[in-house]
Amino acid sequence: MRKLICLTTLFAALMACNNHPTSKTATDSTAAGQQPATAAKPHITGTYQGTLPCADCPGMDYQISLFDDHTFTELVSYQGRGQGIAFTEKGTWQQINDSIVSIRKKTDSTSFLASDSKLLVLDKQGKRIEGALASNYVLKPVEGGDRRDLLAQKAGAGITFTANGNEPFWSLDLEARKILFRTASGDSLVASLPAPRPNTDTLKVYTTPQLTLTIRNTMCTDDMSGLMRPNSVEVKTKEQTYHGCGEFLK
Repeated sequence: MRKLICLTTLFAALMACNNHPTSKTATDSTAAGQQPATAAKPHITGTYQGTLPCADCPGMDYQISLFDDHTFTELVSYQGRGQGIAFTEKGTWQQINDSIVSIRKKTDSTSFLASDSKLLVLDKQGKRIEGALASNYVLKPVEGGDRRDLLAQKAGAGITFTANGNEPFWSLDLEARKILFRTASGDSLVASLPAPRPNTDTLKVYTTPQLTLTIRNTMCTDDMSGLMRPNSVEVKTKEQTYHGCGEFLK
């Protein structure tokens, strides 16, 4: 009888020892499950645009493209002022912290806060603009802003200006000596490139027997993607007039 009692006591002790690691493991597992998740860093690179307040005009059309190699392209046009001329500036940007970036321009710098897939323009002290006007400093994302590879390929092929439009789709390239115009239906025109007349910083007109090409240095918004580009383009053939957007490559 005494032997049975001893065996029973020993068995109970062994069971108690075995239960401790299981309890600790369960506790550790519960603690691990309660650890707060690390917040995801906001996405910063991309193209953003909006209409910002302007002291002496109705508004400033603004677009900024932040590329993954820490370069940027900025496009600005003042509504109702300067004939709507588009100004382009390129430079580098640096990341101040997880959500704030600063672009360095020729005369000054601008800081932005990435929030909810948008960019918020910060004030000169790098602080968030508050109050009733805060919503006027929000830039929204737009697709198709990184065209660097396409433009580099065209420039490498000797193209100096490129343009396209929609409904119906068409495309145009200027080379050193010719104009190449194509439509979605497969029609194409090739014309010798004449000297532009007039030929100013804001207007260039190329007239050939096949078509007349007009390039204006005014902000143009793609009517499908919403992407802004620095030149408004009109192509007039014998059958139809086409409108679209473009940019000089060299």
